[in-house]
Amino acid sequence: MNAISKRRFIPFLIVIILILSGYFIIDSYNHLTQDTTCENSANSVGSGNSGQGRGITPYYLLIAFIVIICILTPILYVLISRNIKQQLEDKMKLISEIVDKNEKTTNTENSNNASKSIFLKFLNYGENQVIKKLIENNGTVLQSEISRMPNMGKVRAHRIISELKKKEIITLEQYGKTNRLYLTEDVKTILLK
Repeated sequence: MNAISKRRFIPFLIVIILILSGYFIIDSYNHLTQDTTCENSANSVGSGNSGQGRGITPYYLLIAFIVIICILTPILYVLISRNIKQQLEDKMKLISEIVDKNEKTTNTENSNNASKSIFLKFLNYGENQVIKKLIENNGTVLQSEISRMPNMGKVRAHRIISELKKKEIITLEQYGKTNRLYLTEDVKTILLK
């Protein structure tokens, strides 16, 4: 198993462990409460022993489970965010290597189109549509225009723009009640040659 697949596997393993431990804690709690109620009904007849102390154990298990969740949740978040960030960095590195290789081999119109198509293949459908709109408008467009595109809407446009900003493909500038989107300089050199 290589390092990337291990990084992807660890968060899922933690989630499975949490689910299984929660199941077993709840199951043991149910069994202990059933045992306690059976002992209470049997002991209430004559011995006077009410089975004290056995009903407290499940609360310790429940508290332990809550503590484990409170500790593992931030760890899981960090692992997943590092994984996503590493994937983005790997993709951008690969894109820049491919573009550099294309620029070194030939500087024709075909290599420019190849660089654009390679770059656009690394984006999802919505991001691809926003980048194409930016290319049509020479690298700048209003966010309100993006939200009026077919199958887009304000919320989806906001999410896509946030992802593109996180990937450092675009920058935002306040423009009245909306934002103006700009392609970053390095992306602009690739897409608007």
